Parts: sequence; structure tokens; C-alpha cells
Amino acid sequence: MFLRIPCGLIFANAIFRRLWTNTPPVTAVSAKFNKGVSMLKQRVLSALLLLPLPVLALYYGTPWFELLCAAALTAMGAEWENLVLKRFTVSGMLIAVTGVACVFMLDDAPEIAWTLPAVMTVALYAVVKKQNTEHQKLFAFGMAYSVYPMVSLAYMLSNFGFVCTLWLIGTVWAMDTGAYVFGKTIGGPKMCPKISPKKTWAGLFGGMLTSALWGLACAKCDGLTDFGFVMGVSAVLGAASQGGDLFESWIKRYLGVKDSGNLIPGHGGIFDRTDALLAVAPIVVLILALFPTLDFWG
Repeated sequence: MFLRIPCGLIFANAIFRRLWTNTPPVTAVSAKFNKGVSMLKQRVLSALLLLPLPVLALYYGTPWFELLCAAALTAMGAEWENLVLKRFTVSGMLIAVTGVACVFMLDDAPEIAWTLPAVMTVALYAVVKKQNTEHQKLFAFGMAYSVYPMVSLAYMLSNFGFVCTLWLIGTVWAMDTGAYVFGKTIGGPKMCPKISPKKTWAGLFGGMLTSALWGLACAKCDGLTDFGFVMGVSAVLGAASQGGDLFESWIKRYLGVKDSGNLIPGHGGIFDRTDALLAVAPIVVLILALFPTLDFWG
């Protein structure tokens, strides 16, 4: 009788342990949760380490911001080349050199700075078109896709000031962060499951909320009183930046890759980190150039 009890307990314990360790739902959920926490830690740590660099470059202006743009363009050229062509050639450096030249000649020769990327894009397309492959043609697009946003940011800093440029960059980052947090926390219906399966409507509206709050913070710090207008513009701009994010997702899906690179832990490549900004920066600069009175930071 006394032997049966411990033997029975040992046997039951063995069965319980076996069932517990081999239960797929529990182990799957646990692994997914741990992976999610680890990825979030990487994203937060990378953001904390990288955030001071662009802010300081913006604050001190020329030549530090131009040098930051030059470094970003160099990384973009190499990353775009490896992403589209799957190898490194001289063409990637051509994107970087063109972009750096345009950024540094923006004040002295603005006409050249704005037209050169378009000319180089057409020339590069004419060269790669002979190879008759879709990826080669897509590569030529990388010239305009990389260079114009960097030139736009440099132009914005030079003509509209530190606060306006910081507001734009911060709005995009607030949107990205809010969309990630709300999307992971709430989940729900997907926005574009065929293009970007992880993006949800909850993430979109959550990101718009964080963008609006960022706009409110900037308005208070700059002494503005029309908080509602600034928050509304920030929310709309944040939502529009998701178009750039979705476009980058479409390119990666078309090319059959998950990330554009692995330069930034937790984020992927530099295009993964800046895709939304690349889309909205030229548009915002064009609007402000055509309608200067819309610059409420002036």
C-alpha cells in the first residue's frame, strides 16, 4: 500500500511533465511571447542609441546634418544594390555619390541639386534597360527613391529651420512607434494582409494618436496656440507616412526578402527604418515651397 502511493505519484508526475513539455499551444505561445519581447527590446535599445545622432545633427546644422545625410546615402546605395541586384557593384556607389553631391551643393546650386537625381535616374535606367530584367529596372528607381528625400530634409532644415524638420522626423517616428505598440497590443483586422500581414487598423489609428501627441508637444514647446490644427496635421502626416511603409513592404515582397538589410538590430536595414520618411519628406517640402504660409513653425 505504501509502495503504491510513491510509485503512483512518480508515475503521475512523469506523465504530467511529459504532457506539459510537449503541449504545442503552450510552448508555441511562450516562444512567440519571448521572441516578441526580445524584438521589442532590440528595437527600443537601437532607437535609444540612434536617436541622439540625428537630433544633434539637426540642432548643430551645417555641416553635421549634411554629413549625416551623406552617411545615410552611402548606406542606402549599398543596401539598395544588395537588395535588388543581390550583389555589390559600382552602381551602388553612384547613388551615394550623386546624393552626397546634391546635398552639399543645395545652397550654392539648388537647380542642379534638384534636377541631377532625375537626370541620373533616367540615365541609369537607360543603361540597365538593355539587360531586360525587371530587377535591373527597379534598381534605377533607387536613385530618385534615395536621393530626393535626403535633399528634401537638407532643404527643409536650411529654409524652414530646426523645429519644423524635427517635427517632421518626429511625427514619422511617433507614427511608426505607436503603430508597432498598438498593433502588437490590440491586434485586430489587418490593413493590407497581402502586402504587409502585420499591419493592423489598430496600429494605424494608434500611430495617428501618438503622432498627434508629438505635434502637441512640439506646439507647446514652440509657443504655438492652435493645438488642434497642429495635432490634426501631425495625425494626417503620420497616416500618410504609412504609404511609404507599405510601398517598401511591397518592394520587399516583390523581391522575396523580409528585411532590406541587417544594419540596425530589431529594425532591419536603413530602408526599413526610414521608409515612411522617404515618402513624406519630398511631399512636405513641395507643399511648403509652394505654400510658405502653411509653415506654422515659422
